[in-house]
Amino acid sequence: MENFFKKGSSETTREITMNNKDFYNWFVGFSEGDGSFFIRTNKNLGFEVSQKTTDAQVLYSIKNFLKFGKINHNSSDNQSRFVLSNTNQGYMSLINFLKLEDIRLIKRFIQYKNWIKHFELTSGIAVLTDEQTSNGPLKLPSWDDSWLSGFIDAEGCFRISYDKTNETYRLIFQITQDEIEIIEKIKNLFGSTHKGKIYQDRGTNLLMVSSKASRELLIKYLNKFPLKTKKRVAFLKWEECHKLSIIEEKASESEKIKIKEKKEKLCKTINT
Repeated sequence: MENFFKKGSSETTREITMNNKDFYNWFVGFSEGDGSFFIRTNKNLGFEVSQKTTDAQVLYSIKNFLKFGKINHNSSDNQSRFVLSNTNQGYMSLINFLKLEDIRLIKRFIQYKNWIKHFELTSGIAVLTDEQTSNGPLKLPSWDDSWLSGFIDAEGCFRISYDKTNETYRLIFQITQDEIEIIEKIKNLFGSTHKGKIYQDRGTNLLMVSSKASRELLIKYLNKFPLKTKKRVAFLKWEECHKLSIIEEKASESEKIKIKEKKEKLCKTINT
């Protein structure tokens, strides 16, 4: 097999530098949540990242960053998709950019590895080493890079719920994924004292965290590595409600009434 991966072999390849590594890590996380690697019935390879058309701007950001691919819109399902061209050059552009070793999900690692193997078989171009073929995902979610921000943009949700019994507002962050291993690893980021809990529901896993300490960890992280979809709007309302809760702890009764009114408004509009 010809070895494509030599210095200067592709003009479309983007180098990962200090200036763009945050977007790269975000893209990996986002792609693992909302992306898919697949082999078509005609044996062509496919890669796409889908998003509601109302949030298609994030797909254009991806295209502008990568300098390859195209955006398709489907009015029938209100979905937009970033897709590759069905050419070896299109496939090589992604392979040379998105490193297999940066994938965190087991299922996505296997999917991408098999995708690359199919490319090797049909193109005659060597890509994977024996070590890469035998290894599984080695990287973990971390507060130190933007991978989790991308994964939250794909799979996360910010909620404010009202408890009529206690007349209090509860701030909840949740992330859903059928692969339990990645959910457990994300839960571990919050530590054992912050009371995050995993629920199983209809074949998927839901991590929910709501404690003050866990909220502060997440807010600090997402201010360092901002969300890029419209979920950022929900996060900012969620963060504002968190700040109001802290102020409320030392507020007077008249101030608490005003704070409750602000929380009520945030609760009604967070997902609109």
